Amino acid sequence: MKACQKPVIQLKGVCKSYGQHAVLKNIDLEVHAGDVLAIVGPSGSGKSTLLRCINYLEPPDAGLVSVNGLALNGGVAPERQQLFTLRRSLGMVFQSFNLFPHLSVLRNVSLPQERVLKRSRADANRISMQLLERVGLADKAQQFPVRCSGGQQQRIAIARALALDPKVMLFDEPTSALDPELGLEVLSVMRQLAESGMTMIVVTHEMGFAENVSDHAMIMADGQVIEYGPSRDVIRSPTSERAKRFLRAVNER
Repeated sequence: MKACQKPVIQLKGVCKSYGQHAVLKNIDLEVHAGDVLAIVGPSGSGKSTLLRCINYLEPPDAGLVSVNGLALNGGVAPERQQLFTLRRSLGMVFQSFNLFPHLSVLRNVSLPQERVLKRSRADANRISMQLLERVGLADKAQQFPVRCSGGQQQRIAIARALALDPKVMLFDEPTSALDPELGLEVLSVMRQLAESGMTMIVVTHEMGFAENVSDHAMIMADGQVIEYGPSRDVIRSPTSERAKRFLRAVNER
């Protein structure tokens, strides 16, 4: 039973401020192995900052962040080895693709494996080709990213993150910079990942994905969690007035 398992991701009382502006206010969260959590909410609600606090791209000011058994306390500078261990457990896909334009698609996926996991070039290339096949882009291996569409570049970024064998994949609005058709390509890969049992936290504005693919959904507003529960319940039947207002605005666009 998942309820009896220790969560892969656990946050307790996580806070983050920029000057006088509190971006995250006492966030509590648990994500178990194999779960897919969708985080939705209005712009400026703290969704992306929450992801960046999980992987310590933005160190939290207070609270506990625990990833795959490694616990870090906000406000206390982590040791370099702790950060390395934390980030080895996490794959991150951003809104922008962050690919190296001067490297081929294959090298974009292989190079991090060689640098981080110390794989040989032959082993890294073999794994990279398997992952490019998985995301439907094996035929683009020798191309440069500029010759690929935005949707293809985002799928390459997903393959690159998966190549480092993460325990959890974090997605920060991966389709927001794409037109609807290209976004569907990326969502299809993410759906396949979810079906394969990958643990995922997805900040998204794709309400269909949130409702139909994720196990749980969380609505954030003003740096707080205002709704959390099984995805269909949260999306279809929110209980708080703020969540109802947000979802009504989404549906009426």
